[in-house]
Amino acid sequence: MNDDEQATRHTLQWTIHLLHERPQKAWGAAGVMMLAAVLVGVAFRSVGMGLLALVLLWLATRDYWLPVRYTVSEKGAAVRYLGAAYDISWERVKYVTVTADGVKLSPLPPRSRLEPFRGVYLRFADNREQVLEAIAFWRESTAGTKTS
Repeated sequence: MNDDEQATRHTLQWTIHLLHERPQKAWGAAGVMMLAAVLVGVAFRSVGMGLLALVLLWLATRDYWLPVRYTVSEKGAAVRYLGAAYDISWERVKYVTVTADGVKLSPLPPRSRLEPFRGVYLRFADNREQVLEAIAFWRESTAGTKTS
C-alpha cells in the first residue's frame, strides 16, 4: 500500500449522538436539570436565575444532547459540536490514554495536575481498533513517536 492509500485509510471521521444511543438516560438527566433549575430559582427568588441555571446545565451537558463529530487526520484529532471545537495536533500529543469508551490525547504528561482538563477525548463508535490504528499511524508518521 502506498503512502496516499495509507493516509486515506487512516483519515477517519465519525459522529456520535449519545441521546440516540442512550435515550433512557434523557429523562433522568432532564429531570435533574429541571430540579436543579427550580432549586436555584427558589434559592435566589428569581425565575431568571433558575433559567440561567438550566441553560448552564444544558451547555455543560450538550455533548449528550447534540451530535458530536470526531476527526482523525494528518493534522491531528478534533472534536466538534455546537459552540465547541477541540483540536490537538500530533506534535502536541505527549500522552495517550485508552479507556473502554474512547481515547484521550493529552498535551501534558500523565502525572500533571492539569492533565484531566487538557487534551481531546475521542469516543469510540464500534471503531475502537480503527481509531487506535489511525492514531498510532499519524503519531508515528508526523511526530515520530509511539503511543503510550
